[in-house]
Amino acid sequence: MYISHIKLRNWKNFKDAEAALGLRVFLIGPNASGKSNLLDALRFLRDVANDGLEKAVNIRGGVSAIRCLAATRYSNIDIEVTLAENERDEWRYRLSLNQDNIQRPIVREEIVYKPIAELLHRPSEEDKQDQLRLTQTALEQL
Repeated sequence: MYISHIKLRNWKNFKDAEAALGLRVFLIGPNASGKSNLLDALRFLRDVANDGLEKAVNIRGGVSAIRCLAATRYSNIDIEVTLAENERDEWRYRLSLNQDNIQRPIVREEIVYKPIAELLHRPSEEDKQDQLRLTQTALEQL
């Protein structure tokens, strides 16, 4: 399984970007064009899976440090990846985050879906009743 597509919104220097990826990818470009920030978006998802949302955000300096400076009306940070085994077997994961009034990262939306069905959609009613759940991704839930 490999990441076949990535979409970023308000991630560091990317106000809105997306790219199709193959089994092998080479990033080339001038200095300060976003190569490292694209790779960091992938590392961020790894860190969320391994260590949790709060730690993944905090090691990068907080939500304000990873949010694109050009983010104006829409302030959420969105990362969406498509994982593919082949053209017919794809999974998509979308994470939208922001911060609460005490600057903790919170999940605005988390979706896992395949072309035929949505498997997870947050925030759920349970999340809305327990705001602490919004500081964690579905992987972190007990």
